Amino acid sequence: MLAALLPLTPLLMAEEEEDPFAALDRLLEDNFNSIDLTLDEQFEILNEAMEDGYQRLSEEVAENWGNNEVRLPTQTTWVDYSDDLNIRRMIDFELGTVSIERIINVDDKVASIVGDIATANDALQTDNLADLAGKDTALKYAKKNLESRGLEIIQPDMTERSDEPVLAGLSQPVSPTLLADAVSQALKLDSLTDKKLAQSKTDSVSPPFAATVTPLKNHKRKVSIQVPLKANFKDLLADEYLATVANEAEKQNLPPSLLLAVMETESHFNPRARSAVPAYGLMQLVPRSGAMDAYEKVYGEKTLLGPEYLYQPDNNMELGAAYLHILHNRYLRHIDDPDSLQYCAIAAYNTGAGNVAKSFTGATNVRTAAKIINTMTPNEVYAHLQQNLPYEETRRYIVKVTEAQKKYFAFDEVAQGNSSNDTEVARNTVAPNLLRYVGVHQTSEPHL
Repeated sequence: MLAALLPLTPLLMAEEEEDPFAALDRLLEDNFNSIDLTLDEQFEILNEAMEDGYQRLSEEVAENWGNNEVRLPTQTTWVDYSDDLNIRRMIDFELGTVSIERIINVDDKVASIVGDIATANDALQTDNLADLAGKDTALKYAKKNLESRGLEIIQPDMTERSDEPVLAGLSQPVSPTLLADAVSQALKLDSLTDKKLAQSKTDSVSPPFAATVTPLKNHKRKVSIQVPLKANFKDLLADEYLATVANEAEKQNLPPSLLLAVMETESHFNPRARSAVPAYGLMQLVPRSGAMDAYEKVYGEKTLLGPEYLYQPDNNMELGAAYLHILHNRYLRHIDDPDSLQYCAIAAYNTGAGNVAKSFTGATNVRTAAKIINTMTPNEVYAHLQQNLPYEETRRYIVKVTEAQKKYFAFDEVAQGNSSNDTEVARNTVAPNLLRYVGVHQTSEPHL
């Protein structure tokens, strides 16, 4: 009874009461852990749906074309199929080629074959982002899967760019007459019993409109044509994105040349780039890591983004720039020299800041690694990364990005409003969109 009447000692009170700030920290941490767990679960569902979608498409293509004829999108090549899976387009943004293939059935007429190929090629001049999304068969399958499982993924907003043709002016026009001649010639050569003679005649046909016929399973054949993109197609693609690049680079205090170099290295400016990681879009963002961190930085909310959101160029560039800012200013902020910092950020974009630290110390603590990095010159840091990063892919990656960036240095000066010979070259060649953004006119008006 006496004990019940005595006041509680400070020790007992400390055991029973929690500091209010500590309680708030613990509550926030518990909430974030709960959110992260939910997002992890959502990502697994999304990833499974995408894998199932591509698996279903693979099986359907194999059934129609043959097991050795399955072609799916990659980082550098977008691939789409007609609704009946008899026609496909493959645009290789690294090599600069458009390949169009059509299955030939026994009763198909030459005019029908030529018409289908011409229609598929002509659509390259008019297809906008919405058209490409509608032709992404695997993604359509994945969306149905997600809907059946009750998972809603943020959909991209429609922008002015949504209605603009993605590849207008980049591909070469195909003359219907030349196409008909090429297909007819290929079918005739395929009918020759002397295949060596047929091959020699095929080799003598001049590109870009040569057609080839290849046997498939079930007595089917395919006819293929390959048309080169314009020689300066990468400059034209870079120009298309320059205004957004300059805008996002300014927001994140980054050089436009870095964003352009990352885009070229990651996707060769393929807006529907996809890798097995999985990563999506121009700057190859991973929904569960880089894309989520960047979206939280920009919009203050942790959320899972689907592929279609990341396939939209403006969204992808916004979040790619934000993620590079995070690498520079959060994960790698203890590195003093700006050039050393950028080299490390480039490597971290590919492999993560922990692996960058590991190349210097054998452990993933960035602050400890920064102490070593800060004793080195930028050239020494670059050489060290090139030789000691844990993965060969990343060792090649840092070289590719830094080399690609050199081509775009002039755009940094244009964005900053500086003047130099290189800047004048940029003004007069492939930078009209950037010039529109920074308000520089290619033709000066007279002073009054």
